[in-house]
Amino acid sequence: MDEFVRGAGLTATEAARRAQIIEATIDTVAELGYGRASFARIVERAGLSSTRMISYHFGTRDDLMMATLGAVIDAYDRFVTERTPVDAGRAAMLRAQIEAEAAFLTAHPRSARALVEIGAGARTEDGGPPFELVTRDLRVGRLERQLLQGQREGVFGEFDAAVMAMAIRQALDGVVVRSARDPDLDVGAYGRELAGLFDRATRA
Repeated sequence: MDEFVRGAGLTATEAARRAQIIEATIDTVAELGYGRASFARIVERAGLSSTRMISYHFGTRDDLMMATLGAVIDAYDRFVTERTPVDAGRAAMLRAQIEAEAAFLTAHPRSARALVEIGAGARTEDGGPPFELVTRDLRVGRLERQLLQGQREGVFGEFDAAVMAMAIRQALDGVVVRSARDPDLDVGAYGRELAGLFDRATRA
């Protein structure tokens, strides 16, 4: 998350403090949920002296949550991109993405939980930042567009791309639940099994 939290014109000390606050926010949201992640709770977890430290760096709670969301998405994108070949065919890319996402959800369960909590906890109709729209696009929208493009290219068969994207997402979310119950779970094998399952389900 270093690149996202560094920002423009920040000193090394300021960047480090922002990163510390964002990490504490991720932990707090993951443990307590979006609604209970107050400045006071975050300050306590970060080991800071006052909530003014957060206000100084991020302003409002919405600003902090948007920065946290951006940092998680940045880390997620880099993790998945590093493990997804750009020169592979559409079907191979989907398989690689599913395997990479399974690995991310298990390697960074707190970030994955915070991502879901922020999106579900803040509704756009309240007039605040579009957290729900951002997280939905990351979690489902991108998959849906990829599936639709594969259908246009004739690589994938006929199915409802929205339903298939949601099925993939829910299956990946299940990795977090399963790994929490079974610390010895072979996540790599689990991800490969899911990738093979959806490869067969989507192929033309």
